[in-house]
Amino acid sequence: MGELDGKVAFLTGGGRGVGVGIAMALAKAGATIGLFGRTRDTLENTAATIAELGGRSLVCVGDTGVRADVDRGVAEVQDAFGPIWALVNNAYSAARTHVEDVTDEILDGALRGCIHGSLYTMQACFPTMKEHGGRIINFGSGGATMGRPELGAYNIAKEGVRGLTKTAAASWGQYGITVNTICPLAASDAYRTWFEDMIDDEGRRKHLEGIPMRRLGDPEKDIGALVVFLAGPGGGYITSRTLHVDGGNCYYDR
Repeated sequence: MGELDGKVAFLTGGGRGVGVGIAMALAKAGATIGLFGRTRDTLENTAATIAELGGRSLVCVGDTGVRADVDRGVAEVQDAFGPIWALVNNAYSAARTHVEDVTDEILDGALRGCIHGSLYTMQACFPTMKEHGGRIINFGSGGATMGRPELGAYNIAKEGVRGLTKTAAASWGQYGITVNTICPLAASDAYRTWFEDMIDDEGRRKHLEGIPMRRLGDPEKDIGALVVFLAGPGGGYITSRTLHVDGGNCYYDR
């Protein structure tokens, strides 16, 4: 039996990168998954792979930054499968910018892609979780906890997600709801593009030397495995935490 047999998960950003790895880990653990994102084709690809594993999923197309889309997606998944047990807020949107270059437009996009999206899904799932309990897993960033200069708007938004996590954990724990943040370092599409195309061999060497484990994380085996743990029996008394899954890369993890 899988750790999540009989459980329903709602995963945002499940059509590419780390989201696909998380979806595979959830499916192999026995969860039924609502796949939410903006691009139907990539979500359908993930759903097809889940089906090959013998799992079940439902594709819901929408934007996490639009409350009506989120409410519709959550309702569709719960109508099809029953109460959502695990909410995984993997989706985000933010441009790479230094603080002095952050415009209103860039900041608004980062906040909507990270904070609004996480808040909307949490609010949509709360009524059911208040009754049945549940696990909420948000995604932060080691770059934000360290304050990497080139990630100005992104860092602002991701640190806001951590504040949201801690506040909801303090308020919702009484209902049997845990809320945690994962800060991953994994070979997502955007990360792979940066690592392979935007820096040279020397840059790649130095980057890997800064990771004690000397490798990038695997979306399924490293990130997805922690998601499954937090959503499963072992995660029942862990809440309000920031968990860095980065091979030791982050030097500031409070």
